[in-house]
Amino acid sequence: MSCFFCDGPRVAPVYNVPHRDYFAAPIGTMTMMRGYDGEPTVKVEIDTDTELSISDGTSICGGMTANVTALGHIEHIRYCMFCGKKLVND
Repeated sequence: MSCFFCDGPRVAPVYNVPHRDYFAAPIGTMTMMRGYDGEPTVKVEIDTDTELSISDGTSICGGMTANVTALGHIEHIRYCMFCGKKLVND
């Protein structure tokens, strides 16, 4: 049986936690790739909007919404997190 993540396109959506049984929209992606040494690595990108409060030190002058992308890498992965297939040989 093949896995859509480790045997397929190596990209999976990242979802927010569902709220009160409502469907959660994807908020980013998770991509499996190999590092320079051949070790499997997962890159996680999460896109979100954040509200910024702008003040001059004495009072709040207003607010602004900014789109933010957080990027992280998970290293030393030995098994696929979806199917459990071993990814590295010891």
